[in-house]
Amino acid sequence: MKKAFIETPAPLSSIFSPKVLDNGRLRQDPDRIGARGGGFSFTPGVETTVEVLDGGPGLKVEINGELASFPPSEKAVELSRKLRGVEGFISVKHRIHVPIATGFGTSAASALGVLMALSHLAGKPMTLREAVKLTHYVELECRTGLNSEAGFGRTGLVLVLREGSPDHSITDEIPLPSRCKIVSVVAGQIPTSDAIASVERLQHLERLGDTYIERILQNPTPENFLSQARAFAAEAGLVDQQVHEIFTAMERLPTLGYAMNMVGRAAHALVYEEDVENIAATLRTRFPQHRIVVGGTNSSITLNTL
Repeated sequence: MKKAFIETPAPLSSIFSPKVLDNGRLRQDPDRIGARGGGFSFTPGVETTVEVLDGGPGLKVEINGELASFPPSEKAVELSRKLRGVEGFISVKHRIHVPIATGFGTSAASALGVLMALSHLAGKPMTLREAVKLTHYVELECRTGLNSEAGFGRTGLVLVLREGSPDHSITDEIPLPSRCKIVSVVAGQIPTSDAIASVERLQHLERLGDTYIERILQNPTPENFLSQARAFAAEAGLVDQQVHEIFTAMERLPTLGYAMNMVGRAAHALVYEEDVENIAATLRTRFPQHRIVVGGTNSSITLNTL
């Protein structure tokens, strides 16, 4: 039996501009498909334990203690068998600290964890860049995200200035104040495929996203980033009644800014550590039916073989 444990942050997205079309036709080169945008490296994100056992080429995936069908992890195992020659029965156990399909990038974090863990267990370790590239392909094939993985290895508030795999993308960062945390209110899911359901919708989101990303770059501060991301969500028609109610509550609190999760029926605020407890308590009282998630902005990825 071989076993590895890896911790990955959750790439929380605040704004995006999908880059999947050229002149109204889908791009064919996966290295050039993705999204410009930005968001936060949120921790705790996903903890993954991978075991390679003797026996046939089977697979078992668990999420938070329950058996699950999770295409990003399944595809990551398939790639690992093909590229690293991994054999045997594979057990994947994810502990996901944030809600799934709500803009936290859990599919990318899970796939990356599986790829890196299995490469080490096979005795053929990957660099982070190589694992990010494969995660990019997994996300595209599973249709679970557009460039969520691009910020792995970056710290805090990450910008994706050019879309695609690591061979094509360009990333940057906006420095954050010390002692910052993220507080998120999650009301429910919006599957990525639903948010970008047509060519016309993609083109509209791309134009709007590019406009607001340029406004961010004109004044690259956390406050302006969140203000422009929030305006993008509103103009794009993504803010429904539940998200609007969360925005209204956050507006009255001492935050550095807030925006909608891309994409999820959820919002997140950047706050100072000394205000976290009061802000989280206020939001729990206001939204007892929603999940309140609190975390840091640390990008470190750790891996241990056991």
